[in-house]
Order: sequence, then structure tokens, then C-alpha cells
Amino acid sequence: MGTNLLVRLSPNGGSFECAPGQTVLDAALAAGYWLPHSCRTGTCNSCHLGLLEGAVEHAPTRPDGTDVPAGQCRTCQAVPTAELLLDAPKVPAEPGQRVVTTGAKVVEVSRPSHDVVVIRLQVPPAAGFSFKAGQYASVILKDGAKRSYSMANDPAEAGVIEWHVRRMEGGRFSTHAYDKLKAGGLLRIEGPYGDFVLQPGDAPIVLLASGTGYAPIAALLKTHGAEMARRGAVLYWGGRQRADLYAVDSVAAWEAQYPGIRLVPVLSEAGPEWTGRRGFVHAAVLEDLPDLSAHEVYACGNPLMIDAARSSFTATAGLPAGRFLADAFVVNN
Repeated sequence: MGTNLLVRLSPNGGSFECAPGQTVLDAALAAGYWLPHSCRTGTCNSCHLGLLEGAVEHAPTRPDGTDVPAGQCRTCQAVPTAELLLDAPKVPAEPGQRVVTTGAKVVEVSRPSHDVVVIRLQVPPAAGFSFKAGQYASVILKDGAKRSYSMANDPAEAGVIEWHVRRMEGGRFSTHAYDKLKAGGLLRIEGPYGDFVLQPGDAPIVLLASGTGYAPIAALLKTHGAEMARRGAVLYWGGRQRADLYAVDSVAAWEAQYPGIRLVPVLSEAGPEWTGRRGFVHAAVLEDLPDLSAHEVYACGNPLMIDAARSSFTATAGLPAGRFLADAFVVNN
């Protein structure tokens, strides 16, 4: 057996130990140090930190085939081979929020469209589970496999989790959830994860969602509606057909309550009866806002949409890379 290795965080001075074979991110979250992260699979780039001292072993490449840049640590896939010093200026010296594994009871199941199921769970108070708007949790399947879904509700609903799950053909959890899940069932969950949370500031906000990528956006709106309205927020919600925008009525209610929030629905395969915007949802943003240099973007949904939005917004619309916050889906069967 190997020995634990110390990981130190600069410049604020936090530290934790990483067990043999454990990734830097898993060790940090277990110790209560909230390193930047989102997908935890090497897809989203959110977890990269500067490697100031030490050495790590990474998975050979990202799923898209790109290697980790020199001097960087992809913490969700990095296993230390020596003690580390990481450049993590946004991470406080003292630990905070911790990941919890607990049982949860299904209290409500609804199916607002032909392929989306909304699941509301109740977590026992003793579990100590809490989350921030924009974070996600994982359901743990019987064989230990995990599937992750963003919370769509206001964290102020103590002990309540709401997931929006799209049925994927052959999906290990989503098929069962849509076809068979009922109130009264029990699930085992783990979380919270992610740092797709509203950042302080005054920049106007673009919310960008495809399909059930609306879920964490909904949590942000429910929690920070007044603040987003003050700053000015536009939600671009994309789908193939009208049924994919399964909660438009809820957004319309926020528009009425907060005049500073506006919805732009966009369909890529709309029928002739559709009178709204057509095409790719990220292209609609650029049509309306060719200069994003003063904006902040929160994007969630299909990884291809996320990548297209990130590259086009930063390359052609002047969006600073640090103001593009993303929560990309990872599809598993």
C-alpha cells in the first residue's frame, strides 16, 4: 500500500491528503475543499488548476482526445505521484461544504412531456444534505454506477431535491425513471457537486439551455430571480420541437414577476405552425447580442452546444473566457 500525499492550495493556504489512487478532486471534496469542477469526467475543462509543484498522472486524454496543457492539473482525473502545490486563488483556506451519501424518498413524479420526467425527492434532515442553486447530485445504481442530474428547485426547500430527467433509450436510470418510477420509491444519492452557481457582480446575464439543461437554470431563477432581474437576464432555451420546452409556462410567470428577465425560445426542427425563433440556440444569442464583452453567460445542456457556444462567444463576440460558466451533460447508457 502507498502513502497519502499532501496537496496544498495557493495562495490561501488550505491543504488536504490524497489517498493512493484517489483523484485530487475527490480528495478535495471529501475534505470540504470546493475546487472548481462540473462534469467530473474530463469533458468540461472547469476543473483545471495550475500545477505549481509536484507531479500527477492523468487519464491519457480527455474524451474528446485533447491532452492536459503543460503546467496544468485536471483535478477530476489527476492522481498525485508526489506532494502537490496547486494554484487555487478562489478556494478559501478553511473547508466548507461536503459531499453526502444518503437515502432519499420519491415524493412526487410527473411527466410534462413525452420524454421528460420530473422527480421530487425528500432527503432525511439527519443526512445534512444541502446544495446551492446550479449544483447537481448523483443517483447510485445497484451496481454502484452513478447518473448525475442538476437540482431544479430552490435550495430553501429544505431537504427537497427536484430533478428533470430526459428518457434516453437504453438509459440505465432514465428509462426506469420515466417508465416505472412512482412516489414512495427509495433512491440512494450522492452530492452535491458542481460550481455552476451565480457569481457576484453587475454584468448582464445570458442564460443558455438546451432540453433539460433548463433544470439548473430554473434553480438559479427561483433562487436569484430578483438579482438576475436587477442585472438584466435573457434565457435562450433551445429544443428540437415545442414539446422539448416543457416548462415555458413557468418561465412566463417569472417574466411577469420580474420584468428584467426575458425568455427567447428557439427550435431547430419546428413545424410550420411555430412562429418563434428557429435554428441553433447559441446562434440566436449571437444574432441578438453580437457584443458579449460586458456579459456573463451560464450555459447548460448538450456538450456540442456548450462547446459551440463557448468557442463562438469568446472568439467572435468578445466574451471573456472566465465569464462563460458551463454545466455540460455527459450521456451514459
